[in-house]
Amino acid sequence: MKRMRSVVLMLLLSLAGAAGAAGAAPPLPSTPAGIQGLLYARAFTLNEGFTYLWRQERPTVQEGMLLVLQVDPALVYPRQTAEPVLYVGAQTAMRLNVGYPSGHVVALVPGGLQQNDMRIWFGTPRLPEAVTAGIIAEERALAIQRGIPYLRPDAMHAALQRGGAAFSVQNVQALLLEAANLVLRYAPDEGELAKNLASQAQGADDRNSVR
Repeated sequence: MKRMRSVVLMLLLSLAGAAGAAGAAPPLPSTPAGIQGLLYARAFTLNEGFTYLWRQERPTVQEGMLLVLQVDPALVYPRQTAEPVLYVGAQTAMRLNVGYPSGHVVALVPGGLQQNDMRIWFGTPRLPEAVTAGIIAEERALAIQRGIPYLRPDAMHAALQRGGAAFSVQNVQALLLEAANLVLRYAPDEGELAKNLASQAQGADDRNSVR
């Protein structure tokens, strides 16, 4: 489990490195703010679970979704301060790329997509690792109050069609390799980040194979 944690931490360092290369920040849009579209959705299962760092409770994840979202680029501009947290239903989403300037965010979400009550939105700026179930409930209530709409069933269906059948992999390393391919496909301007993500995942996998 510690090895899984180290892979995710290396990913967070990659995102922080991208922030250092950014220019002048655009104004931060007000939150809660909805997404502009769901481009891709695919379910996964893992033979080996990993510790999910984007919740204070640190749950173990063995199944979930890989998503590609179209968003306002200003919401995901890499900043040196707390950023709007991305929520999917009753979960925090782990952003696997920056998403600026493409406006395309590849994200990992524990669990599945609820067909009847699925909202995807950016909430109050804070550190995702400090988010609790109680905070999620508060952010969800605020999103409902502000009129953040449900994800339409036809949009969800189209995204699942583009994603294809659910897949199973051994561990989070293999999952991050798949995510790197999505970054290359939907945010090619972040090719270097995708390469770093893939090499980190492959390196961790190689180290795990040496006993």
